[in-house]
Amino acid sequence: MGLTLTAQVLWAAGFLEHAALLFVLLVRRRWRIFPVFTALIGFNTFRTILLALLLVIYKSPSSDQYAFAYWGASFVDLALQIGIIYELARVVLKPTGTWVLDAKRQFLIYGIIGAVIAAAIAYGINPSSPTTRDFWIEKGELFSAMLTLELFAAMLFASSRLGLVGSSHVMRLGQGWATWAIVALLAEGIYSHFGPDWHNDLPDTVRILVYQAVTIYWIVTLWRPEPKHRTLSADMQAYLDSLHVQLQSELKHVGSIGKQ
Repeated sequence: MGLTLTAQVLWAAGFLEHAALLFVLLVRRRWRIFPVFTALIGFNTFRTILLALLLVIYKSPSSDQYAFAYWGASFVDLALQIGIIYELARVVLKPTGTWVLDAKRQFLIYGIIGAVIAAAIAYGINPSSPTTRDFWIEKGELFSAMLTLELFAAMLFASSRLGLVGSSHVMRLGQGWATWAIVALLAEGIYSHFGPDWHNDLPDTVRILVYQAVTIYWIVTLWRPEPKHRTLSADMQAYLDSLHVQLQSELKHVGSIGKQ
């Protein structure tokens, strides 16, 4: 059984959007700031081509070769997704190239707590799947969506606690990623409770459409120039001002000692 017309249109649109986003990342040199994100988009572009070739060769998405390539690529995709969250945290919490004091520790603590919660919930839910493979696949997809969302929340919480405000590109990238993660989590929750064929895969179609809308949003955002100066929150600006005054005072004190 081949893909439906709707699936073919969504697949083709997704490939074109990934190719356009990859073009923007390379031409506008955003890959220097977001190398992991660029790797994910490049990988997804290549994956679409590979799966399309396998579908033409073996005539069905249910073939063993296609399934092996699909789920193998899904594991790589999950690893890159987790890497993207760390990459966003690095850009936000390392505004000067070094981690802000306590930023890395707070992010890791919140991230570990989120991962434990995601794993516990995914393990506790029993998806209504017809086979053992689908059962664990749905658990993995649910864990992936929850972990992505919780790690992004951990990054935002850590940056908020430390008074850091990210640049336009990184925050727009994170906002789009969080939007997709919320929809993906809802879709996986529906599939886990009602089964993979609920309403003819409507949740998955909605998830794909949301992701494609987010991809277009990224294309437009990353093509536009970023603000020249990073904006700091009022608390962080006040901290830096007081630190500057203190440093100037200590330098004057050291200079007066040297003249004695």
